[in-house]
Amino acid sequence: MKIRDTGSGPGNGAAGATTTASAGGPGGTAGTGATSGPSLGAANRPAGALGDLRVEPPGATSRRRIPELVLGIFLVAGCALAAVLIAAAGRERTPVVTLADDIDRGHILTEDDLSVVYVGSDSAIAYVRQGDEDQLLGQAALADLGKGSILTTRQFVDPEQLTQQGDGLVGFTVEIGSLPARDLATGDVVSVAVGDITGGEGKIVAEAVVVAEVQKLPEVPGQSEQWWVTLRASESDAEDLATATVGDNPVKLILVRR
Repeated sequence: MKIRDTGSGPGNGAAGATTTASAGGPGGTAGTGATSGPSLGAANRPAGALGDLRVEPPGATSRRRIPELVLGIFLVAGCALAAVLIAAAGRERTPVVTLADDIDRGHILTEDDLSVVYVGSDSAIAYVRQGDEDQLLGQAALADLGKGSILTTRQFVDPEQLTQQGDGLVGFTVEIGSLPARDLATGDVVSVAVGDITGGEGKIVAEAVVVAEVQKLPEVPGQSEQWWVTLRASESDAEDLATATVGDNPVKLILVRR
């Protein structure tokens, strides 16, 4: 910046004396330089005569670096976008089984009912993977389910285990010798006898009831092989079964049909 003394007159020294102030270099140290004639005239100016001073702008204006600023903004935005894309690509996407349409309680699941969506492998949800549909096909829905629902095995049961109006389920343990066959399976129809049938003290407490579930229990040292059997019967037969199978009364299953 230049400060020019424009005063004139006797004793004013060289007219047009100029003082130049300049910013420092990279180190930030301000420097000053003075360019004048024989004198700025201040010493020779009569007392009270200040003269005319004028502040002039620098000879060259600072250049604005607009292109560099825009380029920097684009570089930052590009790096942020690349980071997001890399993070998204790093997450494994898992194909899972969903419903292609609404179904009602009791509906038997078929391949036409199924669709596939992809979810993040770190999602904290239960699901059945694509390729494991056999866990669901042929099973009955326990409740009404909407289109797009992600399916789990807990939402379905074997159709024989699904109770209808007026049905009841009752379960109990039997020894291996009380089963009509080792391969007794869900859907088989049996009658249930309680007590000593051979001694004439036993009786049939339920006829033609459906096996809803059968599975072997963990072995216990010193005990014979035990099985858990669940039967689906009418409410009245289920109540009779629950009462008859309590306690030490021996239970015998009689296979009626398969």
